[in-house]
Amino acid sequence: MILAPLPLTALEITTLEAACAQGPHPRMRRRAQAVLGHHRGASISTLATLFGVQYNTLSQWLRNWRRHGLAGLAEAGRSGRPTKLPSAVKKK
Repeated sequence: MILAPLPLTALEITTLEAACAQGPHPRMRRRAQAVLGHHRGASISTLATLFGVQYNTLSQWLRNWRRHGLAGLAEAGRSGRPTKLPSAVKKK
């Protein structure tokens, strides 16, 4: 499935550019760059290669942007083994 470049408003472009430069997490900044790249005409295949992710992953980033805006690009919790460090040590 080929998606047409995302039409973004001036406010959305400004928001994404700010997220690229000052986003709270590197993964969020990367996702914002991908959304902007797609808006500027780069294909999903090209962007997936550039960012080193699967085509489906990049498509999911674009869907999350369409559905939830900037919140859709935010870093979510990850599953995995709980930390063994006591809470007193984590606070340092």
